Amino acid sequence: MHGDNVILVGFMGAGKSVCGRLLARRLGRCFVETDDLIVARTGRSISDIFREQGEEAFRRLEAEAVEALRLKSGEVIATGGGLPCREGRMDALRELGTVVWLRGELTDLLERARRIGGRPMLEGRSLADIEALYRERERHYARAHLTLDTSPLGVDQVVARLVSALREHDGARV
Repeated sequence: MHGDNVILVGFMGAGKSVCGRLLARRLGRCFVETDDLIVARTGRSISDIFREQGEEAFRRLEAEAVEALRLKSGEVIATGGGLPCREGRMDALRELGTVVWLRGELTDLLERARRIGGRPMLEGRSLADIEALYRERERHYARAHLTLDTSPLGVDQVVARLVSALREHDGARV
């Protein structure tokens, strides 16, 4: 048995934040972003943490955020793209609720991520490096309870399919 949260995972640009906010509204739930938990706790932006302390420090803060999520119930949670990809993290997320991978074509994801900006993991990386990162992360994302391909869809369509998939998967809990 797992918790009653809905946890959205996926690569940067997958729509975890925008779809998560709308999904929470449709389900009458609160919305939480792990990056926001980190910013609130440290008083610093994610970009500043990466620049001043490095990725490892940020990943430690993500581990603390996952622990804080254990107190959440009945919420929609959007994770950072790399959060599920550390040892034991996907197991922890699966215990918190239904994990959904918002999967997309890398070209679409990068286009969205670059349009929004503020992505420290994209800075100074070649397309080949980003493709390798995406391929490495896919095996972690694939452990989600549900997978939804977002590439051809708009936000409303993604959320409608999410609601439908969650009802089918979790029945009365959605």
